[in-house]
Amino acid sequence: MPKVAIYVRLSKEDRDKQLPTDDSGSVLNQHMMLLEFVRKNNWELYKAYIDEDFSGSDRERPEFNEMIKDAQAKKFDIILCKTQSRFARDIELVEKYLNYLFPIWGIRFLSLVDNADSDNKGNRKSRQINSMVDQWYLEDLSENVKATLASKRRQGLWVGAFAPYGYKKDPNNKNHLVVDEEAAEVVRYVFDLYLQGLGYNSIAKRLNRERIPNPATYKKQHNMPFQNCNGECSDIWHSYSIFNIIRNRIYIGDTVQGKTTNVSYKSKKKRQIPEKDWCVVAGTHEPIIDMDIWFDVQEMRKNRRRSDKTGKHGVFANKLFCMNCGSSMHSYITAQKKYYRCHTRCVAKDKCSDGACISHSVLEKNVLSEIRALYDKYFDVDIVTRNVVLRDNSKEKIEMLEKKLSDIEAGIAKLDKRVDAMYYDKLDGNISEDEYSRRKTECYKDKEQLQSLAPEYRAKLEKLQNRQDETDIIMQYIAKNKELKSLDRLTVDILIDYIVIGGTRDNRIIDIHWKF
Repeated sequence: MPKVAIYVRLSKEDRDKQLPTDDSGSVLNQHMMLLEFVRKNNWELYKAYIDEDFSGSDRERPEFNEMIKDAQAKKFDIILCKTQSRFARDIELVEKYLNYLFPIWGIRFLSLVDNADSDNKGNRKSRQINSMVDQWYLEDLSENVKATLASKRRQGLWVGAFAPYGYKKDPNNKNHLVVDEEAAEVVRYVFDLYLQGLGYNSIAKRLNRERIPNPATYKKQHNMPFQNCNGECSDIWHSYSIFNIIRNRIYIGDTVQGKTTNVSYKSKKKRQIPEKDWCVVAGTHEPIIDMDIWFDVQEMRKNRRRSDKTGKHGVFANKLFCMNCGSSMHSYITAQKKYYRCHTRCVAKDKCSDGACISHSVLEKNVLSEIRALYDKYFDVDIVTRNVVLRDNSKEKIEMLEKKLSDIEAGIAKLDKRVDAMYYDKLDGNISEDEYSRRKTECYKDKEQLQSLAPEYRAKLEKLQNRQDETDIIMQYIAKNKELKSLDRLTVDILIDYIVIGGTRDNRIIDIHWKF
């Protein structure tokens, strides 16, 4: 008796287009239909895999991916769906699994409504046509959704999945924002503190000290949806949170949308849109901040400057991390002396009570000493000139990986030729259809093994090549700057990946991670 896995998928688009009286596409209805078919055929049900609110082009569907792993492990014999499009609306996925891997794994694919059957060689073309139509449908749907959202943005309607902090979605109109008075009071408080002269970091410290929940914590407490609500979120205020509030025009009643767009309908990756192309509509909802206060704050932002008036990054900018909690370390000046301190300890002392702190002079002296010692130990002028240092046996490793990749490509080409030759042997009557199928499956298994090795070798090769390029840059720089008298940003950036600071004033730990 064959074991059967049933797969059910319902996308957000399916939900939106269903009438209240129509549950033909619902999870329950799909599930019951498939179970009935399993019972009629006296098959054994292995498991039901159900994905809700996922598109047919989404490759990150959790239940779908679990089913594929179980199929490869041969835990069942048949995958049963309502339609082929429930399985996937992506031509690549259909070809990869229905027409290639499933036959190799000994898995049969069946769909009830459109009669797709991977064991039926006669309907392969119809399966391919169906997958093309499904993909065209997704492409058209994606363009229609984009056009609809763009139209709504131009009208000033809110199309974001989540309301920004300080607002909530109008229960009578999901495209309109209404003030969330409790959070709005915190927004007004932030603007007021900034007008009093406090910086982003100082405001964050004040809010943490007063135990005011940050936006993520506040929304959790009020059962409100928010970005990353399924993952771990920080429960403390950070300077960037304050910065995002201070500059957001949403608080004066304007909507600013269309800052990012999806790379394609198949990908969740985003790309940034230039600011000049953002969709800005004024006066779309009730403001939280008065216009006069807003302009005063923006003027203060423009006139406020860091201690480095040149606008250049500090010598150790973005390079320092606290050994205790892993947080980045920020600079501050007191009594004309510059220090670096754990950012988490700055804004929430109880979260990192042993946060690292070190003066700029002590850190610079130690790092400069380490770099000079490194030069003395490794970078003899003659050796640098010959470009020998730091290469280890990279060249030999690169040549070895290139040869392996070449062998893999040659092996794949050889298997393809072998399948072609067997096909002609079958046509000439030299081998039977069954023998041809058996040998072809063996060849495809071997080909799949070779193809699975290639990405790993390519990744290793790229890493070694990048490392060699970085080494060349480092050695060229050292050759020109053999006498290191002082520390500058360029030297730190070229030689050092990052620095971890720990210990105490009497027992300082400075762990330098070099780029080579």
